[in-house]
Amino acid sequence: MISICLCTHNPRLDILKKVLESIQNQSAGAESFHFLLVDNASDPPLDASLLDQLKKCGISAQMIHEPSLGLQYARIAAVRHTRFDWVLWVDDDNELSPDFIKNGLDFIKTHSEVGCFGGKLLLPKTIKSSKWVVPFLPYLGIKNNGNTILIEKTDAWTLAEPPGAGAWVHRRVIDAYLLRAEENPAFFQLGRAGSKGLASCDDSIMMRGAYRLDLACAYVPSLWLYHHLDNKRFKFNYLIRLMFGYGESHTVLARLLAGPKKTPKEYRVIVRFLWLLLKAFKGGINQSLAFGIGIVAYHLGVRSEYLRQQQK
Repeated sequence: MISICLCTHNPRLDILKKVLESIQNQSAGAESFHFLLVDNASDPPLDASLLDQLKKCGISAQMIHEPSLGLQYARIAAVRHTRFDWVLWVDDDNELSPDFIKNGLDFIKTHSEVGCFGGKLLLPKTIKSSKWVVPFLPYLGIKNNGNTILIEKTDAWTLAEPPGAGAWVHRRVIDAYLLRAEENPAFFQLGRAGSKGLASCDDSIMMRGAYRLDLACAYVPSLWLYHHLDNKRFKFNYLIRLMFGYGESHTVLARLLAGPKKTPKEYRVIVRFLWLLLKAFKGGINQSLAFGIGIVAYHLGVRSEYLRQQQK
């Protein structure tokens, strides 16, 4: 068996019910998994009746409430209520394909060298985005790297590293994640905290733990899900804030993984920083003008976090 953990804060209930239906309709069968829903300080709190249909289908399911707002807190609460070797993380807008669990279990049987893996995160056909938004989609949790399995064991981000949505993570990697949470309070700067915070990289701090355990990350294209993004996330102001948040979070992530380091000259010396912004903008506008501005916002976020760290 595996544990499926879904952490949510003030979800869109119509989409959440669609997610629960996709779990209910898995071909793997109810005996393959236990389902855990973590209500992370929703207002009003979620009602346990949301799980009634799953239980009627013979699925072991429970809800817990985590009052400390933040995805990292919710995930820690989740894993403390699990006991199996593998955890599958599902977001509250992830509609799983019918064979998602079956295909994941089949992959586990033949790939003992892998510590975490995920698959395709597709935009439903009912959701339309403007062309200028397309370059931002990977930053919004849309991923399709083709139909070939990718397996990487490296201390760096690769296409094989799974995003948190739809990620399968081994207990050994999760235990390392919990230990890191205890060691450094900066850990809790990563990940969303309610609807206003746009911090990220909470998935990377978990998945990078695989390398330190001599385990690999993998991309498994037979695993796919529909990511029901809220149309509000396609707005220009939101996307620019998102990119700034990515810049801040990537800098925090680098410090957590490698320890404090001196601010690079590109972010410390203002002339070099302005030159960096110009090059970044020119590279970004090849995809869209908005994305060029977004890449500038990303580097502004990186510099902002370096300056904040210097002031400590």
